[in-house]
Amino acid sequence: MTAMQLITIASVAAVVVSALAIAASLKGVRDQLRVTVFLTYTDRYTRIMSDIPFEARQPGSAYRLASRPDDERIRVLGAFREYFNLCSEEKWLYEQRKIDRAIWNMWVSSMQIVAQFPCFPEAWQALGFEYDCYNEFQDFVARRLLPHSVASSQGTHTQVAPDAGVAGPAASADPSANG
Repeated sequence: MTAMQLITIASVAAVVVSALAIAASLKGVRDQLRVTVFLTYTDRYTRIMSDIPFEARQPGSAYRLASRPDDERIRVLGAFREYFNLCSEEKWLYEQRKIDRAIWNMWVSSMQIVAQFPCFPEAWQALGFEYDCYNEFQDFVARRLLPHSVASSQGTHTQVAPDAGVAGPAASADPSANG
């Protein structure tokens, strides 16, 4: 082998080793970013859930937004607004392939558990219109979350008008009951 051949082989080997090092670094950065996103969203979820009363997080409890004082109803709806924003962002991240299927499936399972909170349907009824510009998210809530709600499993649906749910009494699902 000539000196020129040795230099060529060494150059090619250096390029291959450099490419492998770059690929390994990029994978490490991608993995770190995914962990950061996961931890950030987990932290946001924890903070949001701490703003929802314990009784409101218990499937099967009698907690209903319509029966709560205005200040509590407004605070809980504010927490649900943050929660729905979080969920819509998670869905967008999945659609844009910024998170993998395993994380998305874990998040969907968690969303389905939250959909079992007794006031979830009321909160969505009051706030769902805010997602009119994101029809895919509204469809996702209707198809994948609301069927897990207590109201859905009991065959009843509590209706809360958007402004009534925030500041006034709830409207009945039965039009004849409204006078």
